[in-house]
Amino acid sequence: MKRTTYFSDDSDDDKSHAHKSDIKILLLGDKKVGKSAFIEKLTKKYFTLYYKPTKNIEIHRKIRVADMNICFWDVPSHIKYHFKLDTLHADVVLLMFDTMRPFTKEAVMKQWEAIHPQLEKLPYVFLVGIRTPRTIDIGTIYIDNMTGEGLGLLMYKIQEVCQT
Repeated sequence: MKRTTYFSDDSDDDKSHAHKSDIKILLLGDKKVGKSAFIEKLTKKYFTLYYKPTKNIEIHRKIRVADMNICFWDVPSHIKYHFKLDTLHADVVLLMFDTMRPFTKEAVMKQWEAIHPQLEKLPYVFLVGIRTPRTIDIGTIYIDNMTGEGLGLLMYKIQEVCQT
């Protein structure tokens, strides 16, 4: 339905106020950092202690979060997908690591360093630590998959950058 406002010359068909509601998010990280648990907590609103390793790229299509339709690509670390990443055209990349295992942060940073030069257009990138550590690094968003703490902030930040 087209709507015209009477307080200005703008109307709904004006593209300058449009925002992107379909967002493709690529999750990268070492094994067992919580990528699948993150998607489960966000979509099903619960956390399970049962761990089932992701064997292939899992695509979770059109998940509604706030005003966004999100398509998650859960990419396990053992898949060598670097040459195919350009075809994904992700809007956002979450570099996920487990704060209890510092080497997972180094591993995901190395993954990203190898991947990003191959991209035509760089997506928005967030460094996401699973579990809040005792010392907080500036520029890192921390979430707790079990309680959901920090999840709202991350989704707000994603929505904020994708609407600009």
